[in-house]
Amino acid sequence: MFVALFTSLFLFFKDKNHPIEVIEHSEIESISAAPTEDELTPEPLSTVFVEVKGAVYNPGVYEVPKDGRVKNVIELARITSDADLALINQAEKLKDEMIIYVPIKGETMPKTISLNDTKTDEEIKVNVNTANEAELMTLNGIGEKKAQTILAYREENGLFMKMEDLLNIPGIGEKTLENLKPYITIGD
Repeated sequence: MFVALFTSLFLFFKDKNHPIEVIEHSEIESISAAPTEDELTPEPLSTVFVEVKGAVYNPGVYEVPKDGRVKNVIELARITSDADLALINQAEKLKDEMIIYVPIKGETMPKTISLNDTKTDEEIKVNVNTANEAELMTLNGIGEKKAQTILAYREENGLFMKMEDLLNIPGIGEKTLENLKPYITIGD
């Protein structure tokens, strides 16, 4: 019965001008072989996470291709009409965990701090008594709303006399303050 079925299929395909491909035993082994270790190694990350703040309609964290540029992310975040792009290097390549701040026209950008600078810790800290909104937003965990709240508090209550005074700001608790202490100062 098996021979009859095989013969009828052979004749059917032969009559219809369908070629029958014969696969050698060695070819079958190579087709079904398990993937090699090289095939199993994951590819390097092809995306990075970048945060956009400032004069944009859609601030937030974006997952973008790692070969992207600052210009690409700014386009995604949609700049406002009062944004000042002259202070931003739009051709800069994106890096994971990068923060892009888009200033408003007339606003001065905070000084960018390089990890390779030879300045002391005191020189690179943000002074919460003199910093503007943009400078405050360079601090990890301080977004636009918290920066505005800090400025409003400072205007209503005067300068921060000790770092613990920051606990009076809604959204800043003990843990946040501990994380901020290495990066802030209340002194001159």
